[in-house]
Amino acid sequence: MGNSKIVLPTPNEINEAFSYIKQNAPKLIENYKIAALQLSKAPKDYSLSDEERAASIIVPDDYINLRNFINDAYKGRSPVYLSRLYMGIHNIIISSEA
Repeated sequence: MGNSKIVLPTPNEINEAFSYIKQNAPKLIENYKIAALQLSKAPKDYSLSDEERAASIIVPDDYINLRNFINDAYKGRSPVYLSRLYMGIHNIIISSEA
């Protein structure tokens, strides 16, 4: 590994990426927000263990579509960078009137 430094997206880069998606794929954001709302309202079966509950969650296609869009738009970036960028965009979408 050596001295490889993990580069994370800055808040500014996350905002720029969100703006880019909003301009180029606004439907992705809209669909993602709907999917997040539906997922948050899904009934939780507390008779299951944490692992069983996690395994029973079906990730909406809209989550995957957004992640794929980000991965394509930022090809060549590290998986950690892409993951943090996705989470930053996720937080913007679910916490705002995106």
